Amino acid sequence: MSSKRMKQQSFFPPSRRDHGGSVHTGKRKEARPLDPRSPLHLVLRSSRARGKWSFLQPHHKRRIEHLLREEARKSGVVIYRLANVGNHLHLLLKARNRLAFQRFLRTASGRIAVLVTGARKGNPVGRFWDQLAYSRIVTWGRELQELQKYLIKNLFEAAGLWDRKKDPGRKFHHFSSA
Repeated sequence: MSSKRMKQQSFFPPSRRDHGGSVHTGKRKEARPLDPRSPLHLVLRSSRARGKWSFLQPHHKRRIEHLLREEARKSGVVIYRLANVGNHLHLLLKARNRLAFQRFLRTASGRIAVLVTGARKGNPVGRFWDQLAYSRIVTWGRELQELQKYLIKNLFEAAGLWDRKKDPGRKFHHFSSA
């Protein structure tokens, strides 16, 4: 007789906690999971955000941070942490409801793309974002602490103070497949 205990079966299907990025490429549209009581990890990625279009360009960096805070305030979203990595942005945030989050995501991503590319009506530049924004519901406690460490590590890498390839250092849980 095995000493392992059997897991109790659930009548409910397992709930998804992530959406977008490369996680659901090629799959049908599904509602983005959101829990107003839990924080959310959001990643906006653009492979075109390099060189003069990098989010870290001094004239972009300040304006992007201001724009995100302004849109968050208008939408009823609280931004706990922001990590600008140059070609992608990590945000740890909390939205009061689905409509607030959708408004924030739509307006902030659109305004960032226009700000960086200088696109105007009659002067399109094509698709800016690589994929749908990646989001993941984060549980309070250990998962939130590990995510915050991951975001800090990204900030060090963006500032050129750490190289992931040369010095992998401590392994952190990888929160983004975006």
